[in-house]
Amino acid sequence: MTTDRELFLHDLSLAMGRERVWQEQKHGTIEERPHTVGEYLLIMERELLEAKEAWCTDPHVSADTHTLEEILQVITVGAACLEQHGIVDRFFTNEKVILKR
Repeated sequence: MTTDRELFLHDLSLAMGRERVWQEQKHGTIEERPHTVGEYLLIMERELLEAKEAWCTDPHVSADTHTLEEILQVITVGAACLEQHGIVDRFFTNEKVILKR
């Protein structure tokens, strides 16, 4: 039986995949235009600022929708960073483990 969380994670994965395709079409792939971790942080910060601005400028429900779109952009950029530089899993406590594909 599939749980609500599993359904959510599936939907999130699909949404991030679509967002990633859009970002790659606009900015290039991580192979074409790699970034440092710091550069990814700056890109994420810019996207988060856009999310804040969207939320602050429109007091209606549409602001939440726009803000959530911006948040999806933030986490998708973060995922691209992890794809390029590896995942440091916090639950491997004895050493830093970087999981790369």
